Amino acid sequence: MNRERFLALLYRVADRVRWPLGPYATLGIGAAALLVAALLWGNCGLTGCPDVGRLAAYQPDGAPVLLDRNGKQFGNLAPFERRVVPLDSLPDYVGKAFVAVEDKRFYDHNGVDWRRAIGAALVNVRARGVSQGFSTISMQLARNVFPKQLPGQERTFRRKLLEIRVAKAIEHRFSKDEILEMYLNHIYFGGGAYGIETASRHYFGKSAKKLLLSEAATLAALPKAPAHYDPRRHPDRSTTRRAIVLAQMLDQGMITESDAEGARKAKLRVPAEAPSGSSESALGAYFIDVIRSMLDEKFGDELYSSRLRIYTTLDATAERAAEEELDRQLRSLSGRVRKGDGPLQGSVVVMEAATGDVLALVGGRDHRKSRYNRAVLASRQVGSAFKPFVYATAIQEGFYASQILEDTPYQLVLSRGNVWEPKNYDGSYEGGISLRNALVRSRNIPTVRLASMVGYDKIETLAHNAGVRSDIPDQPSMALGVASMSPLELATAYTPFATLGQRAKPRFLVRVESEDGRVLWEPPAAPAEPALDPKVAYIATDMLRDVVDRGTGAGVRSAGFRGPAAGKTGTTNDATDAWFIGYTPDLVADVWIGYDTPSPISSAATGGELAAPVWGRIMRRIYADRPAPAPWSAPAGVVERSIDPMTGLVLEEGCLPEYGEARGEVFLVDHIPESSCPSRGDWFSDFFNDIGQRIEGIFSRPDPEDRVREQQEQLRQRQTEMERFLEKRREQLEKRREQLEREKARGNQNRGRGRGNDR
Repeated sequence: MNRERFLALLYRVADRVRWPLGPYATLGIGAAALLVAALLWGNCGLTGCPDVGRLAAYQPDGAPVLLDRNGKQFGNLAPFERRVVPLDSLPDYVGKAFVAVEDKRFYDHNGVDWRRAIGAALVNVRARGVSQGFSTISMQLARNVFPKQLPGQERTFRRKLLEIRVAKAIEHRFSKDEILEMYLNHIYFGGGAYGIETASRHYFGKSAKKLLLSEAATLAALPKAPAHYDPRRHPDRSTTRRAIVLAQMLDQGMITESDAEGARKAKLRVPAEAPSGSSESALGAYFIDVIRSMLDEKFGDELYSSRLRIYTTLDATAERAAEEELDRQLRSLSGRVRKGDGPLQGSVVVMEAATGDVLALVGGRDHRKSRYNRAVLASRQVGSAFKPFVYATAIQEGFYASQILEDTPYQLVLSRGNVWEPKNYDGSYEGGISLRNALVRSRNIPTVRLASMVGYDKIETLAHNAGVRSDIPDQPSMALGVASMSPLELATAYTPFATLGQRAKPRFLVRVESEDGRVLWEPPAAPAEPALDPKVAYIATDMLRDVVDRGTGAGVRSAGFRGPAAGKTGTTNDATDAWFIGYTPDLVADVWIGYDTPSPISSAATGGELAAPVWGRIMRRIYADRPAPAPWSAPAGVVERSIDPMTGLVLEEGCLPEYGEARGEVFLVDHIPESSCPSRGDWFSDFFNDIGQRIEGIFSRPDPEDRVREQQEQLRQRQTEMERFLEKRREQLEKRREQLEREKARGNQNRGRGRGNDR
């Protein structure tokens, strides 16, 4: 095209668009624009290009800061120590695994894979959104090493251009193997682990030099989405992604079919806990691990790109008390317990009952030696700590706290002719015992009988409503706590008792702010939900207060805590787990002690002996720095009456028990037992009759066998009376149930008349 024709074309275009400038001015402006664009490209915009020469010596800047509930710093989220390893020291398939899945034309392009870029653009146009990227290894390296200049969360055309520009500078400065080596030593693998060596030790407990093909493929699967494919938290996702990596390696001729098949079939052997490289455990180390996991899921590697301010629910006083008192107890038990597979461990959880804010969380005795968070991850049988759910269900179903239960030998024929014969902890029987005392003294047989009368399905429903998420076996032994839960789950399930009805959800994180104070993330606080009738919760709490004051949890008081408190001990078969779960009107906390591999702690270990005193000392320290709450108040619908402790029945006005002293008891107003007025004998005659019997006994030597037969006859008579009483109570409950069903049916009929065919 000659000069005249080109100018004529420019004039025609200018006429159509009404361009105000002439052709020479237009050419000048265009040339200037191209010059400015070239300068900006060469300088990476106005801010300048990052110095790619710093790559080999790069270290991340300041770590995110962790703040407690009072705004005071208690730790940070510094990434784990980076360990740089040469590429040629690694097995050949390690580098190939990353190339295969992240950038298969890595050795052919000059920083940008334009074939992949065009393909991704077409896919995104069809998807009407960004569904596929085209970042090469060089581009990922640029983004990860220079997060301030190339922020990953900024998904703009400008950032992508700068990323390409820096990637090309990296390619110009370094060889391909050097780039791959830097990539492997700087890329983020999740869990605070940067670099292949740290990741290998974090996930597999070994140096990257010793990685197997299956393990290399597992690590190569992580950079795409570290939290999503975390092999420790999401093994199924990790295995699926590993198979994709191996398939890519096979397709690209990097491994043989037999190698790929062997690696695909290899089990994902990731230890349950990651080793800690810290020489000193920070305050709230297990709490920090929970926060790190949550933020990894939200922010990924960008979590470590700036000095974020992370506000948490941790209470430094509570956390310090929990750590120190648990450590004190575990140290004191050294030499007094049986040796297990590893050291004796423990955990503590302290929560605000109304909000669910986790004030303290201790997941083990030493975070430096074991990062396995038992408070969150360990699932252990809770033993008698489950019993309050049984008794609360009974109160809900119309039983009352003074009602007499049978505490005699009990056998239950199970399927296939198996016979289950539960025992009380001390092997003794009391004949008859009230619901209250059965719970206070943690009697097994009365609890099993009560559960069978109440209904296992109803107990399970109440426990799940309270916050139990684990499976509860639908069998008679459920009443004795064969269900397994984590300490955090058990503490959550007790919040409806402490709040008299409301269930809270655990909360660790309040908000995340940038260095300049902008709120980047503020997870919404989950509102408390109704979970238990306040009246039922109050009566259950009143019974559990006796556990602390005069029952199996009396170790709380002996430890010096005097505030209002309720709770329950728990000891599993063969004393393998010792629990105390307790609460005040505003806090719920539990203490667990045991071995990681279940084994007996000692022949006489109980939750009351080992865990309750720890709980008491922790609470004493917390409330030294916190206002004491007011005791629980009875809600409407709960009344107090004087009862005859022998029968559990209400005493009529002016009447006294036949034996002993009258005692106060709380009842649901709709389920007050019948009243009675026992006749008291002439105390003068009774006194002399007793003296006479004692004198007669001195001169007459009764046959021991006759005495045994007499005692057996008395026990049979008492059992007969008890059976009559329970049968009468069952009849009353059945009549009441039938009455409620009739009332419900009448109500449905009335609603049907008013609403036509509404179902």
